Amino acid sequence: MIIGTPQFMSPEQARGKDVDHQTDIFSFGVVLYEMLSGNSPFKGETVSDVIAAVLTQEPKRLDIPRELEEIVNKTLQKKKRNRYQSAKDLLHDLEEARQQLEIQSRLQRTSSSNLEESETRILEGRTTPDVETRNSIAVLPFTNISLNEDNEDNEYFCDGLAEELLNALSKIEDLKVAARTSAFSFKGKNASVSEIGEKLGVKTVFEGSVRKAGDKLRISVNLINVSDGFRLWSKRFDREMKDIFDVQDEIALAVVDALKLTLFHDEKAAVLKRYTDDAEVHEWFLKGRYHANKYTAEGWKRATEFFEKAVEKQPDHAPSFAALAVSRGCLWFFGMLPAEQTIPQCRTASLKALEIDENVADAHLALAIITFFHDWEWENSDEKFKRSIALNPNNAEALSYYAMFLAFEERFDEAISLNRRSLEIDPLSLVINMNVGWSYFSAGMLDEASGLADRMIELEPDFFGSYWLKGAIYLSEGGYEEAVEELRKAVALGGHQIVLSDLGSAYSLSGKNDQAAVILDQLLQMRQREYVPAICLARIYSRIGETEKAIEWLEIAFEERNGEMVFLRGEIAGAATGDSLRSLGDDPRIVDLLRRMNLP
Repeated sequence: MIIGTPQFMSPEQARGKDVDHQTDIFSFGVVLYEMLSGNSPFKGETVSDVIAAVLTQEPKRLDIPRELEEIVNKTLQKKKRNRYQSAKDLLHDLEEARQQLEIQSRLQRTSSSNLEESETRILEGRTTPDVETRNSIAVLPFTNISLNEDNEDNEYFCDGLAEELLNALSKIEDLKVAARTSAFSFKGKNASVSEIGEKLGVKTVFEGSVRKAGDKLRISVNLINVSDGFRLWSKRFDREMKDIFDVQDEIALAVVDALKLTLFHDEKAAVLKRYTDDAEVHEWFLKGRYHANKYTAEGWKRATEFFEKAVEKQPDHAPSFAALAVSRGCLWFFGMLPAEQTIPQCRTASLKALEIDENVADAHLALAIITFFHDWEWENSDEKFKRSIALNPNNAEALSYYAMFLAFEERFDEAISLNRRSLEIDPLSLVINMNVGWSYFSAGMLDEASGLADRMIELEPDFFGSYWLKGAIYLSEGGYEEAVEELRKAVALGGHQIVLSDLGSAYSLSGKNDQAAVILDQLLQMRQREYVPAICLARIYSRIGETEKAIEWLEIAFEERNGEMVFLRGEIAGAATGDSLRSLGDDPRIVDLLRRMNLP
């Protein structure tokens, strides 16, 4: 029997044959065609004519975007085997088409906006400001359009794929590549290409989307010219997970070709260098990096788990060893785990990475931070910072930490130069802005430090580091009430125990010793349950006038190798955190402590 509305029948339905879900896909295609055009794809004066059209005629082509045209055509194929095999596949393609059309719409708005700006410049006699002559690019995080429940897994893969491409392109000398943190700050935001280009100082933007279903991948990418919003190159890749390395290489070389760059042999080898051909090891590495980039205690802990899986399966995977060292080092440096639980493993992982490949910049950086903040070997630390930066001159984090080291050594001119460079590379990174802000603070450049604190609040109002820095500035200037207000915000937004101890110092300096004692008691109770750096307690004891207790806790901090101890000289001299330890400066036990730390 033939049952149904003729205009919406599939060919098999019109013939009275068996029907299934693909009949519904055909009928959906008819509905979609009418929605886009206002007309039926199959017309006739009688029912027989309509059925004949369904069976024999091809619908009239529509003047619609190619992405939608392909979907409509595939739904209306006469033979079932040529149609979508499932509604899920159809939905995936519709989601991807929507993504592509949104991108095109944004590009058109950008192009129109650029045209208006150009006309205004001509009318007002203005010219375009000078820009860097070399090629430049920002690689944005890929959009996840996968339709399954494991969204975090898809998210890490999208971020990881973009980051792998960014790292590969960063090895090209004639190409300026926006830093990961700044480029990824646009994730989930509807920023125009011109806005991204202006904020990151780049001429091109690379963006894409990923649809992941099991082992199947569909990666769609676009390289966009910022000045006019036009696509320089775009492509879609349908692959399996086992082919991911080849796809990454193909995309990187296609970008190089589109930007008309010339790669010499060594440079091309660096761009295409792989540390593994094992998709599972690569997947664990990407997951680890995804969590490490969250810059939280939980993130670093989870990251170490994935990096450990990677090196367990592939004991010569140098990037995982280096990343493992950095994550463990961060857990100690930010006061979440004691040195005895982290530093030996951190050092071992760094050395293992360098044993495999001496040119892993992050491994040198991890060792530089250890030798600075833990070993107190200043010359050794200086050399390791230089080596890391020589291997990766565009690592803004390495530059900012080295600037912090230079400020510690009172080499302020060098520190300021590196700070400016790190901000040029990664202007939207909260961590970089915070590191640079503390370097300025150490150098006594309080206006510059305050400007960076305000900038961080503008970038992310809920970042504790902004208010922590502002609180320290107020403390150093004697604005104790203002310092309390800022540091309370920092603690409320997730500031760690070090921030809490600074708040205790601020309470004491503002004459509120009772509240300072409450925080002191809170830290003492916390230390019974979890790690709290001893220097936090020393600072508050010093401010409430308990000198013996303060020196006792400084000795414990020395034994624990608290990272904050490197700032002890500045605090005693009154140059940092509201001179919380200044009252101890004349005690011979403190002089001896500084000597044992190799500090004059």
